[in-house]
Formats: sequence, C-alpha cells, structure tokens
Amino acid sequence: MKPFFNKPLTLTAAILFAVAINVHAQQYPAKTIRLITPFATGASFLIGQVVSEGLRETFRQGAVVESRPGGGGSIALETVAKSTPDGYTLLVATSTLTIVPIVRPGLKLDALRDFAPISLVGAIPNLMIVHPSVPVKSIKEFIKEAHAQPGRLAYGSSGVGTSNHLATELFSVLARVKMTHVSYKSATLAVVDLVRGDIDMVIGQKTAVVPFISSGKLRVIAVLSPQRIAALPKVPTAVEQGMPDLVVDTWYGVLAPSGTRTEIIDRLGQEITRIMKSPEAQQVMATADVELIMSTPSKFTEFIRNDSAKWIKVIRDAKLKFE
Repeated sequence: MKPFFNKPLTLTAAILFAVAINVHAQQYPAKTIRLITPFATGASFLIGQVVSEGLRETFRQGAVVESRPGGGGSIALETVAKSTPDGYTLLVATSTLTIVPIVRPGLKLDALRDFAPISLVGAIPNLMIVHPSVPVKSIKEFIKEAHAQPGRLAYGSSGVGTSNHLATELFSVLARVKMTHVSYKSATLAVVDLVRGDIDMVIGQKTAVVPFISSGKLRVIAVLSPQRIAALPKVPTAVEQGMPDLVVDTWYGVLAPSGTRTEIIDRLGQEITRIMKSPEAQQVMATADVELIMSTPSKFTEFIRNDSAKWIKVIRDAKLKFE
C-alpha cells in the first residue's frame, strides 16, 4: 500500500492557496480602475464620472472614465468583454447591453455569458409622445386611430435595432397595429421632426421631450415606467391604460468581464451602492433625471436575463430582420 505522505502536503497547499486568494482580494485594487462607457456624453458617462470619483476616494487608487463610442454601443461592450477579468476594467452599460447582441449576432456577444453583473444604478423614464395634430390623448385613442388607417401613422427612432425602435415595435405587437418606421441617426433628430409634424409619434426619454411638452409643441399620452413620474404626475402609465407589458425604461448599470472573482464583484457592488446613495450623487442624478435603482449582482443578473428574453420575443413577433 502506498504511503499517504502526500495528503498533508495537499492540505497545506490548499490552505496556502486559499490564504493567497484572500490576501490578493484584500489588496484589490492595486492599480487604476477603468470605467468604459458607450457614449462620450449623457447619463452613462455622467454615472461613470460619479462612480469613478467615489471609487478614488474609497480605494485611494486611480479610477477613470473612458468613452468608447461607436457601433451603437458594441465597441464598449467588446472592449470590456475581451478584457482581463481582474476588476480593473468595468462597463457602465445602458439598455444596449441586452439589445446589441441580439440585433448584431455577428459580434458573437452574450449579455450574460460575457459579463458579470455588479449592480443596476438607475433608469430614465420613456414616454410615448405624439404631435398635437394627432387627435389622441390616450393609448386607447392612439390604437383606434392606428387601426382606422393602417400604416399611415409614422413613428421615428434613433435607428434600426435601437432601444426606442424596439420599444415602439413592442407597442405595435401588443396593440396589433401597423405603423411606418422612419429611422434617424439620433433620437434628437427624431424629436425635431416630431415637433415639425413630419412624423406622428416617438417613444423617447423624458429628458429629451419634457420642454416641448410644457410648451404644448408635443403631447405625451403615456409613461412607460412601472409608476407615474413626478415631472408628469397627471400622465398615466401604459400599465394603468391596460398594457401591463409595455414597460420600457432606459436603464443603466455596472458590469465586469465574465470570470471576475465573486469577492471583487461583491466589494464593487457594495461600494457602488454606497456611492450612488450619497447625497452628492443623488443630486447629480436628479439633475440628469436618472432615478436610482440599486440591486445585488444576482438580481441584476435576473434583470438582464428577463430583458434579453423580452427583446428576443419582440423581434420574433414583429418579424424584424437585421443585416
């Protein structure tokens, strides 16, 4: 029978390995943390700035925001997905995280396989808005108008396969209406043409349209958040108007590359929650109209899974094709 002299050695090695991992985790971070954003402006970049500043104060290490615009957010996604999973490269994601891998399958990205969710951070409500010449004041009236003239009503989006394009297609599927899609290079251009009356409807962020609503140049007929919003307390949600599945916020969150150690994910999650709940961060977010929505890594993972499934179903039901 072989002697078991190797057993104590194996046990010792395991203990030393565990100690080494613990020490390494306690030393994190030992260098600059990069927060990659898909846009050079807007809420995602602002969130990156707030988080990086908070991490610098806590960790006494560098933390910087780097914008990687292009490809509808795909460049930022690929940058982080292909980074070393050591906690030093993070993604400040938007709703594009769950959309881009679906509408651009050639990228071979997967929102859950390639990323480790850390925390949701917040959301900006989307609104369904129409030009005043459209004789409707509710979703029910809009559906009736669309049914009466199939394909005549035109809606604008910031491009094929973008979040507001798919949000409007979700509405079309749920309401069983046919509209004409007009694609723009940005949501801003779509809103400009809506104000002019060149198109009839847009689903867009509150921040982009509230000034036109208050001046009477546009009319909001529904809030697409789960609850009404303080800025428009008299406007009912789509849920209240009989469409419980028409909930589409523009959300933001922070993720790491897949394979990042759990202790690093948990520590970053705790720090990001602390940072975003600070009075200073809340004031900045309120200015940008971002409503705080914090979560644990597991809840954020489930959120991403559900969001991806929703858009896969919309694309299938609407029979959308992407190049």
